[in-house]
Amino acid sequence: MKNLHTDPRENAPVKHTVTPDDLQQIQQRRIEAHAARETSDGLNLLRAFKLGEALRESRE
Repeated sequence: MKNLHTDPRENAPVKHTVTPDDLQQIQQRRIEAHAARETSDGLNLLRAFKLGEALRESRE
């Protein structure tokens, strides 16, 4: 609902653009998050492998 003030900029839509610096920060965060997921996946796989070995040894 628009207000009845006479200032045209008060009712104008606000445009939020992404600056090149913001875009670079977003891309850097994505790269870091991907690297963190890769590291986490590798560690989980290693833990699962060691757990499997431990279970095999305990059955013997």
